[in-house]
Amino acid sequence: MSQSLIVTIILVAMIISFFSGWIPMAATALMVPVCLQFTGILKFKDAWAGFSSSTVVSLVVLFILGGILNQTTFLDDLKKWVVEKLGSGAKGKRKVLLASMLMSVIFSTFASPVSAMAIILPIVVSIARETGLPVKNTIKACTDVACTSNNVLPFGTALTAYITFNGYLEAAGAAERFSFADPFLAKVPIFIVFFLYIYFVGFQLYAKEADSAGIGEVKVETKKKERKKAELTPFQNTLGKVLFFGSAMGMILISTFTELDMYVVGAAAIIIALAAKVIDQKEAVRSIRWETIFIYGGTVSLSTAMNDSGLNEMIANSISGVLGGVTNASVVAGVFFMASFLLTQFASNRTVGAVFRPLSIAAAVGLGLDPRFTLLAIHYGSSLSTLTPMATSAQLIAFNEGKFKMKEFVMGSVGPALVYFIVFMVWFPICFGVLR
Repeated sequence: MSQSLIVTIILVAMIISFFSGWIPMAATALMVPVCLQFTGILKFKDAWAGFSSSTVVSLVVLFILGGILNQTTFLDDLKKWVVEKLGSGAKGKRKVLLASMLMSVIFSTFASPVSAMAIILPIVVSIARETGLPVKNTIKACTDVACTSNNVLPFGTALTAYITFNGYLEAAGAAERFSFADPFLAKVPIFIVFFLYIYFVGFQLYAKEADSAGIGEVKVETKKKERKKAELTPFQNTLGKVLFFGSAMGMILISTFTELDMYVVGAAAIIIALAAKVIDQKEAVRSIRWETIFIYGGTVSLSTAMNDSGLNEMIANSISGVLGGVTNASVVAGVFFMASFLLTQFASNRTVGAVFRPLSIAAAVGLGLDPRFTLLAIHYGSSLSTLTPMATSAQLIAFNEGKFKMKEFVMGSVGPALVYFIVFMVWFPICFGVLR
């Protein structure tokens, strides 16, 4: 049995288990590296590398920072301010939703979607409960716009995106090149429609069930937090707020201007908070979402296995072979978009992009098409990480924070993804007609 077939079987088994709910997701995720190591697909170091990655360390740090904020009076003060300034009722809810979604976009642009969601979700959830917004829907709306906001604002990693793209085009011998504004011109109209659809329509369709799950837990936790807050001195209360928001700003600056890992700043803030007794050790450990850690650490090895076994390349080459006789640029780009979109729901978007980008350019050049069209199709398809909690750590955080069911999570995400794809298919031919 080939390695690619074994990886496919493990992938399918994982999906079935996740959807059926027979086995807890964390337990299923932990079985993935076990199976990959047992079958010889990956060695121990690679199978379990997810648990020692910088992403896991960053998640732990971000969760504890959220715990520090919860010990202060900030969330209670914010809820009161929101109700007073934005009002209650339908209009107030819409304003809160819009503000939350915009905050997600801005923060994820300067940092990353996972950092944005780990930091702002406690705030978003608290405000949603206070104003009567459906918590699940609010969480998913904020996460989806955060995960798709790359190349919308000319900051952060978007600044170097066009340089990277031009490097791929040059290496493939293509004559076309991107100018600095091209990726933004191509992306902004698509994102605006996507954002507005979620705000006006998709938000209501994410989850139809009432937010009944975990209500008892929320009340119990709230009482515990109130007891903790009562013990903080004014200095400790202020210090907790400063450490949280100072860390958030520090992580943004570090990710933008240096090569250092963001968790360095957060870890320093946690040490100060523990020393000043803003949060104690037990509460810090309790604030970590362990299920999120287990699911990420377990499933990330599958992405490595798909790449090492050649499964990703087999899929990409099969698609390229099917497109051999197709010369319609929209069809070619649409196929590459959908292929990378579907694959990135179970594998790292970086891995998917690395495999598909050279192939998409080569296919376009061979067919006499504009390779920028297919290159951005791969880029946007692989970054539309919205359909499953395995697509990206940010979605995994949303899945666990909202206590979603797998079917509910996936079905609610189909509408926005479909709108994104349709707008892409309509806008891109127009866009590249202008660029020429």
